[in-house]
Order: sequence, then structure tokens, then C-alpha cells
Amino acid sequence: MSKVTINDTEFYYETHGSGDPIVLIGGLKADHLGWLPILDKLAQDHMVLIFDNRGTGQTIDAGKPFNTDVMAEDTIQLINKLELNKPHIVGHSLGGAIAQVIAHKHTDKIKSVALCNTFIKLNESAKKVFTSTLEIHRAGKSQADIMNSLVPWVFSDGFITPELLEIIHKTSDENPYPQTLLGYERQLNALYTFNSHAWVDHINIPTLVIAADEDKIALISESQELAKRIRGSKLVTLSAGHLSQVEKPVEFVMALKSFYYGLV
Repeated sequence: MSKVTINDTEFYYETHGSGDPIVLIGGLKADHLGWLPILDKLAQDHMVLIFDNRGTGQTIDAGKPFNTDVMAEDTIQLINKLELNKPHIVGHSLGGAIAQVIAHKHTDKIKSVALCNTFIKLNESAKKVFTSTLEIHRAGKSQADIMNSLVPWVFSDGFITPELLEIIHKTSDENPYPQTLLGYERQLNALYTFNSHAWVDHINIPTLVIAADEDKIALISESQELAKRIRGSKLVTLSAGHLSQVEKPVEFVMALKSFYYGLV
């Protein structure tokens, strides 16, 4: 559990395990805790870096607007600071957008990229969902109320139970580092302005695309299109919703490790 300063930002990060390094990049609203369902499984064979992006968790920045290019540079600078030798990059949703930028602009710095529940450009339906959540944020509602607006969209219908909702509400309201309105607005702007259409087919690095058949945010057709555009990429489809690493952690890790073993 450490912090490191890069330019105007103090990043919170943790490293777990040892071995071939993996960097996990979270999505919208997600801090490093979003990776807990798969962390121990990956750390059995790898050194895993998790961290809080700008605008979330315990990372502190100057409050200025940013985009996915800035967030990609943040990740590369963190990799450099920690002297990680060509790590695998895994990005979920917004993190997958960031990972695409890294794969495009910093090919020599990484070994592979996994693009999970992500897209070339966020679709209009998903924008409406996240904009509605923004209005709930602006109304000053509780963290539980904010998460309530997202639960039906980020999980498959069969995964949502009263017990899950109780856990989400409890952890949301007890979170000592909840995302601020400013943090959400800025991350949302980075997500809304991302579009890799013009350059995604230039990505030339081993690439895994993880899709989910009940994803209501990054539609399975969008993951398929992403895999089609990246030459030589491998597509794996899980039976889950948008947070596939939460719903199907074992299968998620198996997909990653199978992909990595194929690179050896």
C-alpha cells in the first residue's frame, strides 16, 4: 500500500504476488478494490499492480479535466516509476479504453493487452445510463443511491439478489474514499470523448478481448467488432454482465492465463 507522485498527481497503488507483471486498469467509478474478486488468483503466478485512476479512490490530483490519453500516460509513468519490465495490461470498460491507447502509443512498453467489456466508442444507450447517474450525483444522493442506479446495468439479471444489494449498499455508504462529483464528471468526460475508430486497427501487439453475453454497457457486438478490427486478437465470451470479473472471476482469470500461456 503505497503512493507515488507523478507530475501533478499522487497515485495510490498496491502490488501483490511475484512473477511476470500484470497491470490492472479499472473502469468508471472503480478504484483498486474493484479487482479484489480476481486479485489473489492472479497473484498466485504474477506480480499484480492495482491502483486508483485519476478521479477516484485515494489518488489525489489537481482537479483539472483529463482524457484517456492522459490516463494512459499516467499508467505508463507508474510502470516506469515502479520499474516494471514490459507488463501485461488488463483494462476494464473505461480501463479498456485506456488500455487501447497504451497498446497504440506505447507498444514497446508492454507485453500484451486484454480489453475487457469495452468498446471502440461508448454507445448512446450507455451514455444515457451514466448521464442519469451523474444527475443523481449532482442531486447529492447517497453513495448507495448512486450505486442503485447502476446495479441493473452492470450485472446480469440472474446475478442480482437481495444479498448482493445489501452488500453493495453497505460497502458504498461505508466507503472512506467515495468518488466525488468532480471525480465522476471528469472520468465521464474522458469516457465520452474516447473514440479509437481511426486507429484501433493499427494496434499490433498480442491482444485478448473479453466479452460478456449479457453486457448492457459494452454490447457483445461491440466487443466482437473490437476483436475483428485488431488483427490476430483472441475473443473470449463469458456468460455474465458488464462486471464480468465480479460475476465470473474464475473464468475471467482462466481466460487471461490461457492467453498468457499461449504467448510463452
